Amino acid sequence: MRSLQIMALFFIIPFINSSFALTPAEILSAMDKNRDYGTISYTATMEIHVGGEVRTKTMKALGLGAEKALAEFTNPQDKGTKYLKINKELWIYFPSEQDVVKISGHMLKEGMMGSDVSYEDALESDALHKKYAATLTGEEDFEGHSCYVLTLDATVKDAPYYKRKMWVDKSLFIQWQEEMYAKSGTLLKVSHVLDVKTIGARHFPTKIEMVNRLRKDTKTVFEMNDVVFDVKVDNAVFSLQNLQR
Repeated sequence: MRSLQIMALFFIIPFINSSFALTPAEILSAMDKNRDYGTISYTATMEIHVGGEVRTKTMKALGLGAEKALAEFTNPQDKGTKYLKINKELWIYFPSEQDVVKISGHMLKEGMMGSDVSYEDALESDALHKKYAATLTGEEDFEGHSCYVLTLDATVKDAPYYKRKMWVDKSLFIQWQEEMYAKSGTLLKVSHVLDVKTIGARHFPTKIEMVNRLRKDTKTVFEMNDVVFDVKVDNAVFSLQNLQR
């Protein structure tokens, strides 16, 4: 998953003929191609459910490929707070203190804005085949969608999750649901695509739910609106200097 683009930018979907049997590596490759894009702009709403309370955040965001993203919160409580992602680094600008903080180390495991999405989730941008080996463990119907069931095992130490299980649409190569596991076998998180829209030639998930199974009675729903691809973006936008403006 790739959030705040920062959370949902890795779901771009080309059509692939699924009438022929695909190997797990080919399915993984097709999913990786979904990450390929030039630029994107969008607005978004993030609803953080904690018990019976719902905290709503709104934002506007720009993304440049998988490498760079800038998001600025627009809801009154967080207005002017900005997140800047450049490759595997993440900074936050707090307007009230006029201060920039770099997120690193153990802080990467923390939930962004108190959500179920960690900073580590937001930074994830590498192609799946670079960090995981895939096994086709079955084929199932998931909420009316014919899916491959893939199990991904980490092949490198810096993979965000030790194991992942995905229900991947056979035609659209959307991962309708994903389970993320620790090395111990503990289920850490579950993500679920709630809505998909056709934007140009793309089938694009615009509403995603994330549940952190280590927290009680919480979930985060992230919904993108006004999505535009291939917008003109000045590369200087993605800079620490611009972050503080």
